[in-house]
Amino acid sequence: MLHILSKKKLPLIINHHFLSLFIVFILATVLTYKTFPPIQIWVSLILLYYYSYIIHIFFHYLPENINMHVIFHHLNDENNSIFIKFFNLYIECLSNILIFVMFYFVQKIYYINFVPAIIIFYYGFIYTTIHIINYSLFHCSKAHVLHHEYAGDIKKSCNYGLDIMDQIFLTTCDNTIEDQNHILLNILFAFFASYYVFKPSIF
Repeated sequence: MLHILSKKKLPLIINHHFLSLFIVFILATVLTYKTFPPIQIWVSLILLYYYSYIIHIFFHYLPENINMHVIFHHLNDENNSIFIKFFNLYIECLSNILIFVMFYFVQKIYYINFVPAIIIFYYGFIYTTIHIINYSLFHCSKAHVLHHEYAGDIKKSCNYGLDIMDQIFLTTCDNTIEDQNHILLNILFAFFASYYVFKPSIF
């Protein structure tokens, strides 16, 4: 992990990641500061970053014939039909949502309740909209394009995202640092969606 503090990487990480990370954590705190201590929210977000990273890697180890992630996301590149593309995006969206629904219910089953539901929704909204809108529809990220190129070989698979996790765990495809400023709108929409759904007291 200390490698991200090197003279070569740290300025780029600050330039490409600081603003989005800062806003994610600040807006999460704004949503919850009256009901949860900020440290709990920050640890919750770190857990969700790690969880989404690990679960993505796990999907790549599943056999291809039962792997919904590969069937409806990676193989989407090979279909030119508009209907098939949007159907696959719909299934991919449901799959991404299911990842966080699972997290929510595992907490409930084991009576843990450490990560507040509003934060699961908030982070899940960010994660899902980045993958569906920024990556799959608008191809905003070269890193995600490389992830698709190498996805067929688990030994070469890389760029699982979000990029800060790939930087920490050395799973980038080409050791470059992705500019994450394209996710700022996703974060803002996630904040307003979370506020609308959960109606927390923030004033």
